[in-house]
Amino acid sequence: MPPAWSAVGAGLFCPAVVALGGGRVVLLARAADGDLVRLEKGGGWERPQSLGVPVARSPGGAVAVPVDWQLAACDGGADAIELAARSPDGDLLHLRLTPAGSVQFECLGAPAAAPAGRAIPVGLAGPPAICRSGPDRLDVFAPGQGGEVLHAVRDRDEWGPFDALDAPAAARRRDREGWPAAGEAVAACRCGPSGIALFRRGAGGQLLLKWWNGTDWSDYASLGSPEAPDESYPAVTAPAPLTGPPAACSRGAERLDVFARGPVGELVHTGWDGAGWSRFESLGMPAAARGRTVPLTGAVTTCCSAGGRSCDVLAGAVDGVLYHVTWSDQAGSDDA
Repeated sequence: MPPAWSAVGAGLFCPAVVALGGGRVVLLARAADGDLVRLEKGGGWERPQSLGVPVARSPGGAVAVPVDWQLAACDGGADAIELAARSPDGDLLHLRLTPAGSVQFECLGAPAAAPAGRAIPVGLAGPPAICRSGPDRLDVFAPGQGGEVLHAVRDRDEWGPFDALDAPAAARRRDREGWPAAGEAVAACRCGPSGIALFRRGAGGQLLLKWWNGTDWSDYASLGSPEAPDESYPAVTAPAPLTGPPAACSRGAERLDVFARGPVGELVHTGWDGAGWSRFESLGMPAAARGRTVPLTGAVTTCCSAGGRSCDVLAGAVDGVLYHVTWSDQAGSDDA
């Protein structure tokens, strides 16, 4: 039986959810006027608290830099949340958000090319992903202009330079079926003491995985796509594309859960249990007025909660409402 959805509220866009210590779950979203709002999950979701419109400062501090709407978030320890974002010019922006802190981001600049020996910023092509891969380490990933993923690391308080992770092999052969969707968000999460899983959607709608084992990055591997009834022969199924970027979280050293919008606007899930990947399963759609289901609009966000027993998943739907569902592979899971 699909898990039950609940409405968080209308007018909340670009959600990013993060699990903090003590089982707390915090949602950050943007309001229609651009404000960054914070909601915490207790018995239900609290009323939104406005944190103001986020801005960044140029390296010299003289110019205010706008912050793109989509943010990425991860647990920063000590009741803080690490946020990553992109400026309209493709700069990487970072903020350590504390309960009493401001929403002014640090502008970290952009990767650069060097034609004729002169560095020219090329910028990030899409929104970043961020994960805390160690007590004092942050990893940030973002799509580059050429199909690659750009990667930057903060070790303690020092940011290193951008490096480029290869595009999938099929993309390097200019096979358009394997080329990742241009500028689309990627998902990343820590798994185990040294592993990082990086997910993205291929142009054919398949889910792609790249894995860091603590020493080296693997090549991309395709995890396939959901099955849907064939239009010509509904009695049989055929692969159908994901229709939105993935979101991922880890519930333990050998557990990964990935969610995305499916071929008809539903939420789909696949997971790694330490031995293999599960088949894609449909988690359905939210129900709006009169019980009618409403398709999701694209971006999905998730975090691991309840001591690793479940995942909180949030996504907007075509009725303008942000919805929440709690998913677990234990029978009888319901929305908390």
